[in-house]
Amino acid sequence: MRRIKGLGLLLVLLLCAPIAARAQLPVVISAAPDRVAVTLYRDPNRGEGALDRDDPGAFALVAETRTVILPPGPVVIRFEGVASGIVPQSAILFGTPPRERNRDAALLSQKGLVDAFTGQRVILRRTDPATGKTVEEKATVRSATDRLVVTTPRGVEALYCSGLRQTLLYPEAPPTLSAKPVLTMTTKDQPGGRVTITLAYIATGFDWDASYVATLAPDGQSLNLLGWLTLASADDTSFVDATASAVAGRVGRSEDSRDDTGENARQEARYLDRFNNCWPAGTTSDVGSVYPPPPPASPPMEMMMDAGEIVVSAQRRQEAVQSAPIAVSVVARAENLGDLKLYRIPVPVTIAARSQKQVAFLLKDKVKGALIYRSRMNRDEPDDPQMLFRFRNRKEEGMGDPLPAGRAVLYQDSPWGRMYVGESTTGDKAVDEEVEWRFAGASNLTLDHEEADDGRGRLRHTVIARNSNPFPIRFEMDFPVNGDRVFSDFGSGLTAKPGKKVWVMTVPANAEIRFRFRSAERED
Repeated sequence: MRRIKGLGLLLVLLLCAPIAARAQLPVVISAAPDRVAVTLYRDPNRGEGALDRDDPGAFALVAETRTVILPPGPVVIRFEGVASGIVPQSAILFGTPPRERNRDAALLSQKGLVDAFTGQRVILRRTDPATGKTVEEKATVRSATDRLVVTTPRGVEALYCSGLRQTLLYPEAPPTLSAKPVLTMTTKDQPGGRVTITLAYIATGFDWDASYVATLAPDGQSLNLLGWLTLASADDTSFVDATASAVAGRVGRSEDSRDDTGENARQEARYLDRFNNCWPAGTTSDVGSVYPPPPPASPPMEMMMDAGEIVVSAQRRQEAVQSAPIAVSVVARAENLGDLKLYRIPVPVTIAARSQKQVAFLLKDKVKGALIYRSRMNRDEPDDPQMLFRFRNRKEEGMGDPLPAGRAVLYQDSPWGRMYVGESTTGDKAVDEEVEWRFAGASNLTLDHEEADDGRGRLRHTVIARNSNPFPIRFEMDFPVNGDRVFSDFGSGLTAKPGKKVWVMTVPANAEIRFRFRSAERED
């Protein structure tokens, strides 16, 4: 019987051995990457809308190269300094086979410290309301779910409700809290040694946009074009001297990579909930005030709070180092990426936390096209004429590169200098596609409209176009083919385009022309 019990105990120990081994795996910390590459993707749901610089809605592909020294066997690698918006399930590790991955959201923060010290002793430093002196006393953190509740020799009380200065002093920073976003990965059995590994993952909170600055030639037949990429990051991590690039075009994204809970985890780890009413509520002794939350902070020795501060006495102050966004005076190189276009910045750049950066990606000296004045005939009268520049996106015309969606600003050289003309938005334009940038109303072209009944149920229209420019202009009038009225009797100069007919004419300098047509109600 004793032999059986001995065998049973041995069997239990053998079964528990792997569990104990897994629980005590060696931990290797990788503090920062040696090299990093960041590829930004554009928000496909934004269309031609402006980039939200405060809350970018797209993502980036981050590839970090790190060097680590691993002991033999399974190892837990802590990757510090990853993007705070990392999507953990997208992480891929090259160089050693991974077995398990997990994002650690327990950051060294106000809420992180309180949660870590729940049930433990801290020092409460505060102002005595009777004497006005600063006193210190022992306290035990009881709860921080709704209010920060502590037990002191005076009893159970909620902090930051008196309106007086209160500070929690912590004996040390818990090892479970990290000053930087962390991704942990458990490797499979491996030989160990010095290993160069690459960690690739998707991170949310990025976006980019294109903007164009165009200068129209005095004759209106060509323009100089300069294109800029604006890279936006709302992430808490800075990527220093990164290889940066941007992908143009609509990219499909699986549901597995849409886990945006990283933002919620960061907010929960960063702030304490101090907006609920202090208790006991509704009494004259209750001095409750609502203060805005403090701004995010790097892991400092003192973390200021509304009615007090958090102090970590065993940790040195660390200054947040961030690089200001600096425009790069080089032109990004365009490369083909399947059906997409990749714009690679040829020099290392720093994509700083919560910042924007601009870099030139397109430079064309002379794009041939035409300055056009255009109006559209509505049911009863023409619209006010608009001015636009039209060109064909091909090399023969001085272009021949894809144009990502964005905003364009037009200037024009004149005897009085470079003058602002207007702005326009544009969608993605492929090579050999016709591009129209509508900039502003036509101040130097006016339209007068006259109409009369011809006695047969139709209207006779006369449009007078007056050009006050010292040069002839091309004027186009659009007539919808599917509207409530049917337009006819145009004469010559009419061309058909999808959904409309276009009457094209030339208006001489400082002159006017008249053109006539008829219209009638559409019969169902």
